[in-house]
Amino acid sequence: MSSNRKRPRFEEDSDEVEGNILGANGSLVEKKATRLKLPSILESTIFGVLPTSDFTRVVGDFLFENIDGEYVEIEAKLGILKDNHTKQRIKMNVLCETIISPDLKHLKFETNMSAAQHKHFNGILNERVVKTKPPYPGAPVEYKHLYETDRIYENKIRVTTDSKTGEVIEGGVVEKVRIANLDIYSPNTQLDYRITVNSERPVEMPTGRIVHERNKDRLSYTHQLFKIDLTQVKGPEKARNYDGTMPPQDVSHELEVEFIDPQVLIEEKIKVKRNQPNRYVEIIEVFLHNIRYLAHIANAHA
Repeated sequence: MSSNRKRPRFEEDSDEVEGNILGANGSLVEKKATRLKLPSILESTIFGVLPTSDFTRVVGDFLFENIDGEYVEIEAKLGILKDNHTKQRIKMNVLCETIISPDLKHLKFETNMSAAQHKHFNGILNERVVKTKPPYPGAPVEYKHLYETDRIYENKIRVTTDSKTGEVIEGGVVEKVRIANLDIYSPNTQLDYRITVNSERPVEMPTGRIVHERNKDRLSYTHQLFKIDLTQVKGPEKARNYDGTMPPQDVSHELEVEFIDPQVLIEEKIKVKRNQPNRYVEIIEVFLHNIRYLAHIANAHA
């Protein structure tokens, strides 16, 4: 091909692109090609169907298999996936968030974050409360500040009381049983996350010995189907040191995204099983968008 071939020229005010092509007799022939314009609406695929991503499908299938029952709790917590042997955050040869196979037994999920990240989330979420007040056209973010104490009894019953009044909160006596976990490693953020399905069955007030106590200073933000709980957790007071001073309490910082009413998702699951129109996948995607965005905005405050 001749070295004198012209390179295509692109002009802002023209719908055509000039260039040369090789003719049948070997000579260069000038050609004007119509430039393709961006359609105002791009169809999802050539088939007009938007496929569900593998990531959403795996999470959706996980929840589909585990959310039967009246007393289901569905939540996603930010934290760090650690190797049980090295005690360090895992490092996997992947470029984006990845669902971990349940067959990997040497991993531990640590539900914690730095105090700086906690403060950062508090500021951002408070800002959303302010920005979504009228005349904001979308759904508002509402806010509550709760002080509660969890006491776990030896029979695994959890009793939650108002820390200020000492009274048991509504629905505060439950037997909590973990049904299943799904861990997600997120190499591009400072925090990973775990999706958990629990059963929280109401029971009678327990008797016996208290084996664990958690004092929670919780900021709870609700938006449509979900609530985001940002919690500072303190352990019980420790015995005095030999010199009479009080040792500091154990403190951790937690963030979780939880379904306010899991029955909404269960109802959509029933529609799926009946081959009825449903919004099951849409709900899963919004759930993931919330926890994923929170993981991303934590990066600058490790």
